[in-house]
Formats: sequence, structure tokens, C-alpha cells
Amino acid sequence: MVRAKAKDITSARTIARQRRAREETAAKRQHLLECARIILREGSIFDLTAISLADQAGVTRQTVYRYFPNTETIFKALSDLVITQIYEDLQVANEGKDTLDHFVTKAMAVFVADSLVIRQLALASALGRASGRWQQVDPEGILVQIISDMPEERRPVSADPAISARMMITYFRGALYGWAAGFYSDEEFETQVRLASRLTEPDSD
Repeated sequence: MVRAKAKDITSARTIARQRRAREETAAKRQHLLECARIILREGSIFDLTAISLADQAGVTRQTVYRYFPNTETIFKALSDLVITQIYEDLQVANEGKDTLDHFVTKAMAVFVADSLVIRQLALASALGRASGRWQQVDPEGILVQIISDMPEERRPVSADPAISARMMITYFRGALYGWAAGFYSDEEFETQVRLASRLTEPDSD
């Protein structure tokens, strides 16, 4: 009986230590990502390096490498957080609003919430995908699903959801990279994204 109790106590302590270790690891990773955002707000994607991140976070380069083996993994981690926010927002009840409009509204809120950082991430993700090493969720699939649920007469461009989604994504990416490069303000970017969701002129509704 005594041995069993001692074993239970040891097991409980082990579990508690493991939980604290996971929490500390998550907190350190989050701290590094917050510091990466600071660097991006103040500079460009070329200013974010293991050295600059270590200096900003007050840690050694070895600590940075322990969490992020290279700069690309930092950008991908930040971009994945943005994508997660967008897709989590899609789970919020849209209170009877148009589903496509709901998607665009929630996505735009995420994009412009930290505009200086997300502009940089848009450029970094384009470079990452071009290298073939960076795989991310493509919104085209979710758009096909959303458009499929719309009445045919309200589907942009084509009654075929796949064609509509492909056209909308093409238009959206043009607006995204124009915004990321500084050609559009946040307000102009939102206007262009809403045009992409309708593929009509603003006064033709």
C-alpha cells in the first residue's frame, strides 16, 4: 500500500514537471514569435535573422535555433498563426449574414489587425511557396465549399463553384501582393478584396 502511494506521488510529480516543461516551452516560443513581430514592424523580412531575434528576445542564438532551425520556420510559424485565426473565425456564427461576406469580413479583420507585420508575412509566404518547401492551407478549397452553398444566380463569374473560386483567388492574390508591396493602403486593400468576393464594380450591385 505504501509503495503504491509513493508510486502515485512520484507519477503525479512527473506529470506536473512535464506539464510545466511544456508550458515553459510554449511560453518561450510565443516570446520569440512576439519579438519577431517587433522586428518586422520596425524593419523588413530581411531584418529578421537568428541574430536579430536573439538580441531582441534577450536569448542566445542557440536558443533561437532550438525553436526555429532557420528563418523560414519563423516566418511559417507566424503565417500559420494568421491562417489559424482566419479559419477559427470562420467557425463563428454569422448570424444570418451572407457566408461569403462573413468570410471576407473576418479575414480582413485579421489581415489589417497587425498590418505592418502581415504585409511582410504575405511576401515571405510567397517566397516560401515559390521555393516548393512551404505548404499552407489554400483558401480556394473553402471558397469552393462556400460558393457551392450559394444559389447559382448569386455565384460570381460562373455557376461552377470551382471556376468562381479560382477567379476570386487570382484577383485576391493580386490585391494581397499589391497591399504587401505598399501599393494599397489598408482601406484600399479591403475595397479590392471585397471586389474580389463579388467580381463586380462597386456600383453595379
